Amino acid sequence: MLASTMCATALLHVGVAEAGALSPPQKTIFITANLQEGYNDRDLKNMRELPIFVGRVLSRVPHDPDVLLLQEVRRKSASAVAQILSNRTGHRYTVAFGGARDPWTGTPSRINVRDSAILLNKATMTKVGDGGWLEEPKDSSANRPMYKGHAYGFARRNGTAMTFAMTSIHIQESSVTETTKGIANKLAAKRPDINSGRYNVIGGDFNTSRQTSPNHPSPYWSWLTGSPRNYRDSIYAVRGPMSTAVDYIFARAGVYAAGVDSSYNNRTQDPAKFYSDHRFRWAALGPDRVAPSVPNRLQARNVNSGIQLSWAGSTDSGGSGVGRYEVYRVKKTGPPRMIGTSKSNSYNDNDTYFTKRYKYFVRARDKAHNRTAPTGTIQLTRQK
Repeated sequence: MLASTMCATALLHVGVAEAGALSPPQKTIFITANLQEGYNDRDLKNMRELPIFVGRVLSRVPHDPDVLLLQEVRRKSASAVAQILSNRTGHRYTVAFGGARDPWTGTPSRINVRDSAILLNKATMTKVGDGGWLEEPKDSSANRPMYKGHAYGFARRNGTAMTFAMTSIHIQESSVTETTKGIANKLAAKRPDINSGRYNVIGGDFNTSRQTSPNHPSPYWSWLTGSPRNYRDSIYAVRGPMSTAVDYIFARAGVYAAGVDSSYNNRTQDPAKFYSDHRFRWAALGPDRVAPSVPNRLQARNVNSGIQLSWAGSTDSGGSGVGRYEVYRVKKTGPPRMIGTSKSNSYNDNDTYFTKRYKYFVRARDKAHNRTAPTGTIQLTRQK
């Protein structure tokens, strides 16, 4: 943590209480961030980074957050974030789950590491039950077994039938696949009585990027996003791959929007700007998990500027509505490449060469970023 002179008690009163912008009921805002405020005593005595973090969240996310999944925090630092948010938005935030007073505890037979927390905006979320810790073995050279606990709990979005089952996860890189599987299975097994309207969210620091090499997803990512788990990588669903990322919000929910604090310099040495060496992520999650119907009757024809594609449009029964059509070009080798999108039922590919044959397919996506299966492919030779 960077040195500063602001004391911990002073930061708790930073900000003027003013009502912030609550998210729409069908777009619950989740934040995940590793704040590095869990272990170092100097950090705990001097938490200047926390109001910087809150300020960036409130200025870069479209609505005041509903749920924050925090890592490398303890009760003191998590409570400080909740109080700063409360002061600045006028809504009451609380540490609902996790937030251990000491992240390292032990008995003669084992060591427990618990360094995550889940915060709720009480204006929009209602805690359901007590939650707790999902524990998995942690690699250790100690003479006692070590277990890593990840905070989990349930909360209902006020005014809706949506209940989120969520965990704030902080995984050791060497065991990322095993831990991801264990945590996902344990979260799925909690509260079987909550079935209808249940939306599972796993967010946090995975210490591992999405892919091991270009076009080769990491095993944990493939397992979590594959059938029958069907979690969505929120940032990937909206923005596509970010190869250097290690922080994620995976959700079994519609992803209406998502983003990263990409303008933040996580290597800055300026104490007035630094909050962590991680950039926070956010996602607006909602109920639509149903993809539109697959577009059909794909056709291609030569036009003066290139090749024009047209198709019969999709319909969407999930509630968010059809958003765009994605147009892909199939290559001889390697994966298909998306060359553009269209809001209408046609697309002009103007990047073509005479006498060359091109092959295409189209997919529809709705406004919750649910994508259809591809249409059948069509091919055409570019002619004058």
